[in-house]
Amino acid sequence: MISPWTKRDLDIVETLTRRVRLLAIRQIARVWWPRARSLRLVRRRLRWLSCCGLISRTIVNVHPLLEPNEPLAVWSPGDCEPDFQGVSTKANARWRSPSMPQELFFATPLAANLYGSSAGHLPGLSHRDHDLLLGQVYVLYRITRPGEARCWAGEDTRPKTGYRIKDPDAFLVDPDGNPTRVIESAGRYTTGQIESFHEHCVQYGLPYELW
Repeated sequence: MISPWTKRDLDIVETLTRRVRLLAIRQIARVWWPRARSLRLVRRRLRWLSCCGLISRTIVNVHPLLEPNEPLAVWSPGDCEPDFQGVSTKANARWRSPSMPQELFFATPLAANLYGSSAGHLPGLSHRDHDLLLGQVYVLYRITRPGEARCWAGEDTRPKTGYRIKDPDAFLVDPDGNPTRVIESAGRYTTGQIESFHEHCVQYGLPYELW
């Protein structure tokens, strides 16, 4: 029996379970329907995946999508530490537009279970802008660095670091699953949060990109 699901369908579901937690419909269209002239076909296919119980759709108010072209900070062991206050200032200066309704998609618990992930829910109100920014970074990787995008492992695919310890948003991993780089969405991080994130990566010798 031929599966009704295409490779594109499965790629979308895997992305929402094992790469990022949340994507706007325009982000999905940019990666999987780059030649689409409208969102009608995209929306129809996503509706079908929703009927299959694999993804969920919602419309909520979020900040307009940011489109970063490069990280706010890049660090590797042996480098000087970044200007934490300067990075925080740049990160927070981006969130000045009023929120607006956007059509968003996320994985269901069923999909998360099928793909061995702890995702499967709509992120809380305070995390949605942060997660959409991470999604935008993933989209950029898919388009400009597809080989590295295949090595992307989201936070929900890995065990928690520990009680009250902030886990990085995503890793690039080697074929054995070992982290080679941390990818972090800065969101509205304070100077202290950025410094704490940096110290965590220093402790474990992890290069990072802070977006």
